Amino acid sequence: MSPVNDHLANTTVAQLVAACAPTSPTPFFVGIDGRSGAGKTTLANNLATELCRAGRRVSCIEVEEFIGGWTALATDLWRVADLLAALRRTGTGAARVWDWEAHTWGAQRTIPAEGSVDVLILTGCGSTSKSIRSYLDVTVWLEAPQTVRRARVRARDPYDWSGYWEVWARQEENLLRDFPSHLRNDFILQTA
Repeated sequence: MSPVNDHLANTTVAQLVAACAPTSPTPFFVGIDGRSGAGKTTLANNLATELCRAGRRVSCIEVEEFIGGWTALATDLWRVADLLAALRRTGTGAARVWDWEAHTWGAQRTIPAEGSVDVLILTGCGSTSKSIRSYLDVTVWLEAPQTVRRARVRARDPYDWSGYWEVWARQEENLLRDFPSHLRNDFILQTA
């Protein structure tokens, strides 16, 4: 699939995924990637809503649930890859979740929580990176200027993580050097 370099309506993306999603025991995997504040979670939620309206059973998971804190984005993506491998093989998977407030690994989470899903949406920084993308059926990259992204993060999060912005950004840059998702994903969308 060649990249689409314009701002598509969420319903257009949902229609594409709904049309492509096979009927099989394992879910159709969609990865929504971008730098912090690009709009990944917003798109994932809108896409899930549209897919549910189309009769699909959808589950959303976030990369950040399965990495060990601010300095582990680039090093812990193997955890997400392992989870996706299990989901691809059996339709279900389990992994421990990072507790961002306690700064430690928490309880194990089963995905999907119950039943089965037709579409699994993986969202978060690094969700279409080199170690993960082979499990994905559709890849999306969201692009926005840094000033817009920082303003969105400040408005979104109830805590101040500006002290971690540069540490996180360097890991995002390392992932993009390793594999240029921002140039190679199926959809490349401007969000600002």
